[in-house]
Parts: sequence; C-alpha cells; structure tokens
Amino acid sequence: MKLNVVHLSTYDILGGAAIAAYRIHNALLKSGINSKILVQSKLSNDSTVISSVNSSLDVMKYHIRRIGDKLVYKTLCRKSWYAFTIPYFGLDISNNELIKKADIINVHQTNNGFLSLKSLSKLAELKKPVFFTLHDMWALTAGCHYNNGCENFLEECGNCPLLRIKGENDISRKIHHQKKAVYKKLNPNIITCSNWMNSEAKRSSLLRENRIRTIHYPVNAEIFKPVDKESARAELGLPNGKFLILAGAMDLNDERKGFKHLISALKVIDEQYGDIKQRINIVVFGTIDEKVIGEIPFKVHQLGRISGEEKIALCYNSADIYVTTALQDNLPNTVVESLSCGTPVVAFNTGGLPDMVEHMRTGYLAELKSATDFAKGIITILSDSELLDKMKTNCRQTALKKFNEETVANQYLEYYREVLPD
Repeated sequence: MKLNVVHLSTYDILGGAAIAAYRIHNALLKSGINSKILVQSKLSNDSTVISSVNSSLDVMKYHIRRIGDKLVYKTLCRKSWYAFTIPYFGLDISNNELIKKADIINVHQTNNGFLSLKSLSKLAELKKPVFFTLHDMWALTAGCHYNNGCENFLEECGNCPLLRIKGENDISRKIHHQKKAVYKKLNPNIITCSNWMNSEAKRSSLLRENRIRTIHYPVNAEIFKPVDKESARAELGLPNGKFLILAGAMDLNDERKGFKHLISALKVIDEQYGDIKQRINIVVFGTIDEKVIGEIPFKVHQLGRISGEEKIALCYNSADIYVTTALQDNLPNTVVESLSCGTPVVAFNTGGLPDMVEHMRTGYLAELKSATDFAKGIITILSDSELLDKMKTNCRQTALKKFNEETVANQYLEYYREVLPD
C-alpha cells in the first residue's frame, strides 16, 4: 500500500519556500509516494495540488483571513511585510478529505492567513505524524522569519525588535508561549534544509527537544543542466565576449538579500581591478529599483521577473558566475539551481550557504559583509580560466550528488517511516 503524504503550503509555486515544497513533493511522486499538496492559493495547473479555497464562501473567508492577517501585522509590526507572521488567522483543515486519508502531514508554510496556531492544534487532535520542513526560522521563533542576530528565541522571546510596542511581556512572548503549548500537543518532527538551520532549531527553546534532521532541497537536474553558453546568451539577448555576473532574487529590495553589499563589491572591482573591469557586465533578474541599478558601475542587463524554469536555467547558463549577497539565508533555491547548471557561486559565508558552496571548489565564500573579500572572490574566479572550468564541472557534480531528487526523496521516506507506527 502506498504511503499517503499531504504537504501544507500557502502557495504552490510562488516564492522560494513554496517552490522548494513543490519540488520536494514532485521528488516524492517520482519515488512512488502518493504525495499531494494542500494550498491556500493554487497558481499551477498541477492536479496533485489541491486548493483549500473552492466555493464562493471559501473565497470570502480567504480574503477576510488575509486582510485580518495583514491588518494585525501592520498594526503591531514596524518592519517590511512578512518579516514577522502573527499566527492568529487560519483555516481549520482537520476535516479535509486529504488530511483524513493522510498517513503523514508535512507542514511547509502557514502564513498569509492559511494556518493559525488553532489550525495546528486541530491537526494535533488527529494523532497523525506531523513533520515541519523549516524553510526559514518562523517555527522556532515567536514570529520572525529570520532573527537578524536577535537571540531572544533561545528562551521565550519578548522585547522583540520587530514590534512597534515591545517589552518583556510583549506579544512575541505571548505567541512564544502559545506555540510551545501547541507544539507539546503536536510533537512535530523537524526537517531542516541546512545544517545552519539544524543548529538554530537545536538552540531554540521551542524545538530543541524535538527530533531534528537535515535534508537538503532537490533540484530537477534535467531542467537545470549545463547548455551551450553562447546559445543561452543569444536567446536572452545578452552579449558574448564579456564576463557576465548574474544576480537574482524574488525581491532584490529586501534588506536581508544584501544587494547594497554587491554594489559595494562591484565598486571595489571598478576602483581596484582595472585590468578586468572592462570585460564585466551585470545581469539582474528579479525586482529592483532603477535608482539602485544606477549605482552599479558596470553595464547592467535587466531581465525582470523570469517565469518558467527552462528560461531561468538559461539565465544561469548565460552567466560566468552567480552571486548572492544574502546576509542570512537557509538554502536558497537560486544557488541550488546555479550549481546544477554548472555555474559557480560567490556568496557570503553565512547561514546555509556553506552547505552549498564549497570554497574554491564550487565558488567562493566571502567574509560576511566584506565588500573587499566579495570582490576578491569574483575576480579570483573570473581571472583564472582553468579554475573557472574546474569549478563548472565541480558545481554540476555537487548538485547531482547532494541535491538529487531520488536521494532527497529517499531521505524523506526514511524519516517518515521511522516515525510511522508499526
């Protein structure tokens, strides 16, 4: 009898966490698991993705939850949207037919009014094995998705720097206590996507007593694969005879993505590496302000929002290197994709990046926030054609070994079976 697994995600193909969840789901499908995704907002045409919003009444309730969630956030929090999720608006899915038939419930996303703490408490009553795949830090903090150096989550939160009104017993501490009570009933099995997230989960007061295992994201190596660079550039309208540095993200204006540090590194190259700078062009996909683009001291090719994995793969293949200046990140899909396409990566040595980028083998890990070292990483790779060629080969081999769909699916299946009752 096939194992029935239901993944819970706010979206199916919108945003890094949703895309990662969808890829995990597809890897399990290919391994013979009866996997489904239950989402709040379905954007794909995939029949294995099921929307929880179907009737006109569902739609109305969905909008009420989303608006309520956003109003509470804007009232209580002072940072950009989605920096902190307050889990008070959500849908009771405990009577959903997929949930009733599930052997395993795997939670990926709960935000935007999809699942509240009350929703999770209802799932606990079903006495089914529940897994949390941690795509960010939300499950192990009161509500922030990345802690940005704050370590209040190690005890019980409080004095939250993201709140408009903070104090020892602010709402972050109340949420922390409420989460702890729900987790006690739910007893979630934890899957972290990077070793860094694993260590953070083990340090947190909310999850340190739970079973925790690291399983990386999978990538479809038949889509994200090396292709002829000149052909890729021609299709995207990019020049040959130049070193192309690729940068991309869902929203490059996000401070956590650290795009200003890339600009600083590029200015260092412009000022200190005159022998190579004439050959460098920058390629950007994602959303970024024109004023920011104007600060880059090199010719910039803007590709905008890219849809379709095949076209995204062309972007990596067109580039000589991919760069990410994320200041704190888990296991970004973009880096996995770049490696699978055989494109080396320059990144800061932070978060889950060392799980992906092997220094001087598949890229360069620069000192955090050091524009000088980041610039050195770019130049080190671009100025040594033999090193660049070796790195390209190493990138592809690493992706096939560490982020292989079959390997990841088997690791999930092994973990699921360990927890399932005999």
